[in-house]
Amino acid sequence: MKINKMLEIQRRIVPETVDAFMTRYEILKIISISYPIGRRAISKKIGTTERTIRTEIDKLKELDLVRILSTGVELTEEGKVTLSEVQNTFYSIKNLSEIELKLKEKLGIRRVAVVSGNVEKDNFAFDALGKKAAEIVVEYIKNDTVLGITGGTTMACVVKQMKKKKGIRNLLVLPARGGLSEDLEIQSNTIAATLAKKINSEYKLLHIPDNLDFDELNVLKNNRIISDVLSDIKKINLLVFGLGNAYDMAVRRKADKPVFEKIKKDNLVAEAFGYYFDYNGKMKMQTNSVGITLENLKEISNVVGVAAGSSKAEAIYAVSKFYNDYILVTDESAAKKILEL
Repeated sequence: MKINKMLEIQRRIVPETVDAFMTRYEILKIISISYPIGRRAISKKIGTTERTIRTEIDKLKELDLVRILSTGVELTEEGKVTLSEVQNTFYSIKNLSEIELKLKEKLGIRRVAVVSGNVEKDNFAFDALGKKAAEIVVEYIKNDTVLGITGGTTMACVVKQMKKKKGIRNLLVLPARGGLSEDLEIQSNTIAATLAKKINSEYKLLHIPDNLDFDELNVLKNNRIISDVLSDIKKINLLVFGLGNAYDMAVRRKADKPVFEKIKKDNLVAEAFGYYFDYNGKMKMQTNSVGITLENLKEISNVVGVAAGSSKAEAIYAVSKFYNDYILVTDESAAKKILEL
């Protein structure tokens, strides 16, 4: 009997057990993200009484899934394993494999991986997105890999979840873009350096902003160190990138007024690598940026795009209309919204 059918029967006969299961699952998720965390904070996040949470925490402790410290509650190793297994079970319960196939067919792209939940409402889903993307990236790391990665919070999450892959020779990590005027932790340079250290790789940095004017960019590109990195970027054979909504990315790039006017006039919905696209995947605008170009993109053997949340559905759809030889890692909410488009 399929697990989702079994749960449906259980919900009809003993609904209280399903409710208890979901409550404990939510508690474990919250602890995994915010450990150590107190019972009062957990009760506020779930929206139930502190007394109920205390009872559930005691039961989870008896099951060796959590430990109670003076600073709060955290997961045991058994709790971490169990939480991961529950998340994998939801993959079957929600028929995410079927959603993946439908999405792959609709977008016409190489491969799709969908994680449960909505990253815009659930930090655990965001971590799961990063973990799934990291697992896929590791699959494609071979000898002589030149790995490029863009910036942003999603890429930072992917790198956070990355595991070492032993026995790999001649591995180089590069920032695929110049830097934006944003927090250092999510700059492409920082993310590339952090990734390289996690997978024991050499790395180079691109010391150039991504929003200079044309003349300034040309001067900097002639610098020997920068031109050396730009030359290596053309050799990238594994790329990991994020994409976003056109307007939001223009804000991140601190774009000038004409850029916003163009976005509104041409109804641009997506941005990737400094290029802006309309709903049908037509590239309508390019900013003065440095790094991966659309011409480079088509020469790269393996490309992994990571974007999630229903607000990014149109952006994912548009980019896939322009370029479809890539692997998409997204979440349930974005996948369902794209299928409705």
